[in-house]
Amino acid sequence: MRSIRIFFEKKNMAKYISHLDLMRCFSRAVKRARLNIWYTEGFNPHAFMTFSLPLSLGTESFCESVDIRMLDETPLDEIKDRLNETLPPDIRITKVAEPVHKADEIAFAEFEIRLNTDNPEKVKASVEEKISADEIIVEKKAKQGRKKVLKPVDIKGNIHSYELETGEKYVLLKIIISAGTKTNINPSLLIDAVTADVKDDIESVDIKKNKMLLEDLTQFE
Repeated sequence: MRSIRIFFEKKNMAKYISHLDLMRCFSRAVKRARLNIWYTEGFNPHAFMTFSLPLSLGTESFCESVDIRMLDETPLDEIKDRLNETLPPDIRITKVAEPVHKADEIAFAEFEIRLNTDNPEKVKASVEEKISADEIIVEKKAKQGRKKVLKPVDIKGNIHSYELETGEKYVLLKIIISAGTKTNINPSLLIDAVTADVKDDIESVDIKKNKMLLEDLTQFE
């Protein structure tokens, strides 16, 4: 038995597939590709798969990964090709390799967030003011006894670095924020907070995750 890591893109219409449906999609793809993988034991056996991090609905990604365990020595390139033949067109395998890092070593994620607007300078100035403030308060879901409540949380300390650029009809925010099993910041919450004063000026928001990074900002492999 050997562990392998499958890196894939999830873009275009596939960004609207939930994490649960993504798991089902990969499980079916593995079966159709006739990969000899390890299944869990017990009353309800299922294909063993471990995704690095759940991806927020509506976010495109070019750096997702899932680990499986192979029971044979099928070449890595063949695994990639066989899976791409069975997956939807907007989910593409980019690389299959032996795992280098553990998923719990992921500390940050690099995002590109495009704010489509007819007033890029106004939007940029407002976002710059909000994101450079001493605190950025968002409402995150939390448990209070048996109830789920919204709790105000300051996420300013979870921003490692950022850049703002403007185009003819957009503002581009390139940002590295905390991600991983310990702290995982939803970029949508961040955007809601830093665009609160210019929501009416923004036509749409496109979020792309480009890299998953370790504590030292090297790429997760």
